[in-house]
Amino acid sequence: MTQTDELVAAYLARVERAASRLPAGRREELIGDLREHIEIARAESGAESEADVRTILERLGDPESIVAAADTQTDLPRVTAPALYPTAPPMPAAPPHRPVSRTALWAGIAVAAAAVVIFFCFAAFAAVRDDQGPAERPIAPVETAEAPPSVGP
Repeated sequence: MTQTDELVAAYLARVERAASRLPAGRREELIGDLREHIEIARAESGAESEADVRTILERLGDPESIVAAADTQTDLPRVTAPALYPTAPPMPAAPPHRPVSRTALWAGIAVAAAAVVIFFCFAAFAAVRDDQGPAERPIAPVETAEAPPSVGP
């Protein structure tokens, strides 16, 4: 097997791996059609060098893309492999992460800093007020009523 034949075989093997989800008949038909197309293109262009064969394969396209296109063109029923193990229902998608804007971040920091400053101001005011003790009020002299004059000895 020549190096160019190995390139073609490797390309067709990639197509076959990518086509594993297709029904067997559709997969064989696809591989056969590609093999025939490559042979015709090589014969028409006289491509015998490795570069010529690579060009032909590149023009065909990516094996996964070819299989995806062939998968949509099939009229055969789609056969999916049975699950080996029962599966749990799919998890719900996580909500998209929304980054916090810098403005909102700085506004939050400013509010928190203001709250801390106000708290310490009130705490300091309360501490100073407690240190002074109760306010002393001047006591006004109490007026007493004069006793009535006493009568008799």
